[in-house]
Amino acid sequence: MSSWSSNETMFGFCHWKGVTCSSHAHPGRVTALRMRDLGLVGAISPQLSNLTYLQALDLSNNRLQGEIPHDLGSCVALRAINLSVNSLSGQIPWSIGNLPKLAVLNVRNNKISGNVPASLGNLTALTMLSIADNYVNGRIPPWIGNMTNLTDLNVAGNVFHGYVPSNIAGLTNLLALSLLGNKLQGVFPPELFNITSLEIMYIGLNMLSGFLPMDIGSKLPNLVFLSTIYNQFEGPIPDSLSNISKLEYLQLHGNKFQGRIPPNIWSSGTITRLNLGNNIFEAKTPNDRDFLTSLTNCSELVTLDLQLNRLSGFIPNTLVNLSQELIWIGLGGNQIFGTIPVGIGRFRKLTVLELASNIFTCNIPLDIGQLSSLHRLLLYGNNLSGEIPPSVGNLTQLNELLLFQNNLDNKIPETLGNLSSLNSMDLPYNMLSGKIPEVLMRMPSLTKQLNLSNNLLGCPISPQIQELVNLGAIDLSGNKLSGQIPYTLGSCVELQFLFLQANLLQGKIPSELSTLRGLEDLDLSNNNLSGPIPDFLGNFQGLKHLNLSLNNLSGLVPNKGIFCNPTAVSLSSNDMLCGGPLYFGFQNAHHLLFIIVIQSTKCSLY
Repeated sequence: MSSWSSNETMFGFCHWKGVTCSSHAHPGRVTALRMRDLGLVGAISPQLSNLTYLQALDLSNNRLQGEIPHDLGSCVALRAINLSVNSLSGQIPWSIGNLPKLAVLNVRNNKISGNVPASLGNLTALTMLSIADNYVNGRIPPWIGNMTNLTDLNVAGNVFHGYVPSNIAGLTNLLALSLLGNKLQGVFPPELFNITSLEIMYIGLNMLSGFLPMDIGSKLPNLVFLSTIYNQFEGPIPDSLSNISKLEYLQLHGNKFQGRIPPNIWSSGTITRLNLGNNIFEAKTPNDRDFLTSLTNCSELVTLDLQLNRLSGFIPNTLVNLSQELIWIGLGGNQIFGTIPVGIGRFRKLTVLELASNIFTCNIPLDIGQLSSLHRLLLYGNNLSGEIPPSVGNLTQLNELLLFQNNLDNKIPETLGNLSSLNSMDLPYNMLSGKIPEVLMRMPSLTKQLNLSNNLLGCPISPQIQELVNLGAIDLSGNKLSGQIPYTLGSCVELQFLFLQANLLQGKIPSELSTLRGLEDLDLSNNNLSGPIPDFLGNFQGLKHLNLSLNNLSGLVPNKGIFCNPTAVSLSSNDMLCGGPLYFGFQNAHHLLFIIVIQSTKCSLY
């Protein structure tokens, strides 16, 4: 900073990147530092206070650390401070309240803590106050209601608690109010719905209660975004929302709203994101479902979230006439029955189709394979029947395939091996039969789970299972799998959960499984396994549950590791085991030879 005042430079610093100087009344005086996104590191120099003509300071999107200098309050000409998206810590200096011309104060996305200093109440010229995404705590100060020039108030993502001050309603020029993601509680002041200038109201992720006023359409005619997600609001959706001609986002997810969804509130056709999930909305009659038909007027609709309500009855066929821009359809967790509408494949931009936990009783539509952008297909917990359509294999962008708890039958289609982006395949509790296609064993994208449990699958497990080297969980339990546990399973070194119980497996537990050191849960129970318990199982430090019961295992029970925890191990109904910790109740090893020679063998040596 000292070089800035050197006469030898002849104001050369005025040509530095991000530096603006006055060229008239006070030549050579720095009036603005705009150094956004320049990779700056270190602390903000307190010598900035020497720039007495500084009007704009923008150091956002850098890697600055340390505290905001107290001396910054000496730059009385400042009109805008933007220090957002750094790693600044400490409190907001009270000296900032000495800047009478300050119109913009933006310190969002830092590590600032403490209370909001009362001195900020002096900033009557302030139009924007953003302290979002920090660790600021205490109560929202009521004097904020005196900052009548504010157009943008953003305190989201902090630790504010207590009530929302009702005198915020005095901010008659306010365009954007964001209280999202704090610990605010109590009744949301109804007076705040009288700020007719409001375009954005984000008050979700708190513990607020209250109602939407029935005349909200006349009180907030300029509203574009309304979000109350995850609070405790209740009551109906007001019909007067239809009077808000610019409403795009309506996010009421996770409250206690109830009643029918009005069919006429989408008449403006401006809605792009509709999130009404996780409430108590009902649809008992065909007329109650008319809102779905009226949504066809919203040509830019991107999100339709109605999951976890009490909607019942058939889905109207007009669903397939909704916006081609849809990327999310969520109807799960309701009481919808009947068929999935034919034509669902029209939504080529759809990334999530969530129809789970309903009462659908149809086949999976063949045209579902046309959803070429789909990432998540969630149809579990229904009464779907028939085969899995081979066309599902066309969904090459699919990450999650969740079809469990249905009545799907026939063979698993080989085409599922084409799902090159799949990380989770969950098909249990169906009636799938035949062998497990080898192509499923050659899917390196599978990282989360392969769950085919509780079906009617037979034949041995393919040794090709060794190619699932990135997989965290395998569950093939409750089938009719035969043969031996493939030794190649030892190549699946990322496994944390391995469930092969309740099959027809036989032979020894392969020694090659000793490489599965990350196992947390291993269940091989209720098979026909024989031979000794491998000693390496006692070396698995992360193993939390081990079930080898209902087999024909023999020999000594290991006396270390998980075998020292009786609540974590089940070895029952293996009549030829002996030794081990006393709580297992097996014959002591020092009697073994006597038993072998004198009696019929209960514990064999191997």
